[in-house]
Amino acid sequence: MLTTVYTVWLMTFWPGVLGEDSVAILLEVQNADAFRSGKTVVWYYFVKSLYGSTGRVEVPVGAALALCAAMLARILAWCWAQRLRKMLWFGLLTIALAPHMIYFMGTLYPDGLFAVASAALLFEVWLCVQRRTASIASLLMLAIALPFAAFLRPNGLIFLAPVVIACAWLDARSRLRVLLITIAWSAAVFAGNQVHKSTTQETQFPLAAFETAGFLQKRAMNDLWTLYPHMNDPWVLKKPKISAATLETLSRQRPLEKIQQYRDPAYWDMLVFHPDGPQLGALADTDKHTVVREFWTYNLWQNLPDFLASRVNVFTSAALAQGGFPAMSYATNVLPRVSSQSTYRLWQWSTLEHWLLRVHAKSYAWRWLLWTPWLGFALLLWACTRGLQSAEAGLLLISIPMLIQWGGVFVFSIAGEYRYLLPFFTLPLVLLPAFATRNKPAVW
Repeated sequence: MLTTVYTVWLMTFWPGVLGEDSVAILLEVQNADAFRSGKTVVWYYFVKSLYGSTGRVEVPVGAALALCAAMLARILAWCWAQRLRKMLWFGLLTIALAPHMIYFMGTLYPDGLFAVASAALLFEVWLCVQRRTASIASLLMLAIALPFAAFLRPNGLIFLAPVVIACAWLDARSRLRVLLITIAWSAAVFAGNQVHKSTTQETQFPLAAFETAGFLQKRAMNDLWTLYPHMNDPWVLKKPKISAATLETLSRQRPLEKIQQYRDPAYWDMLVFHPDGPQLGALADTDKHTVVREFWTYNLWQNLPDFLASRVNVFTSAALAQGGFPAMSYATNVLPRVSSQSTYRLWQWSTLEHWLLRVHAKSYAWRWLLWTPWLGFALLLWACTRGLQSAEAGLLLISIPMLIQWGGVFVFSIAGEYRYLLPFFTLPLVLLPAFATRNKPAVW
């Protein structure tokens, strides 16, 4: 049923939703020597094997939708077998068939597939630990979900830990099979990285550059204090807010006024990609190192309230889905820029497209309620608390990695992108079954 719905959606919005990140990966596939997208080697080879051999964008989009349908169906089928009918309908209607969820799964970005795969992987880890063995269905799902959950995005590596640790609770045969699956995929990804060196985005420099740009913003109160120099004790304003080394380094690329002009409170893109902006990404490696060093050793501690306020702002912008999203029709902008044989709106289902766009627009209008991952956050806190109190290995193995993900997104995110929190929207598919069966053993 999920495959049918997703197929109808894809045929309506053929060849899928494309954005600027789609352009980047398609250009890398077409000429890896001349262009790097900044995506992982798994995403590169996934798109290369399906688009590179066919020249059709709809092939990797359709494959991602099919994989998501299989992984979601597995969890929902388990709910059916356990007679958790209310949970089944909730997961089906509010997650698997949610308009925005289908949108993200049908976009040539790795985020939708990553969110579903991480939920599928953690669900199988929990189920295997509960049953102390891995069934054929669990092994199959682990084999499908693991490469996309652990290697599709750099922050997915944390998911290798619960898979390996869970083996301590499995019987000998299941332990061997799970470890073989993990080793096989890890070896394949390692080999792929040797053949095709990926250039995933740095973590520390974007954060340091984004927050330092925020520290540089002019403060009206500071200007007032210059008019009344005796308003504060002399030691209050003695230390500068930004180190001299930072100011000197950033001034080499463009005037500091450029950084102040193009700094957005929820996005770092303007500092890097805008053609008229400060182009901080073009800094020399030594200058980037200086910005990072000065941020951690001086600038952060002189501006800690501003840093925390910025973290809350970026995280809340993402959680409330306040960022931008590629338009359903943006493929018209993308296809002419790549060597694709895909045809825009091949099937010409204009009436259905008009209706589905209205549904998507209504969903978007209520995104602060329908899209936000607050249920996932709440269930995660419950799982951590119960897991620690009751020493439940299954709950701890799925909650601790997600808690680390939560902290990582809060601290290091440099854009208020909802897609970064999408795994928490799919997390109830894992934690609601755990909540419903907390007092009875899980089977199948």
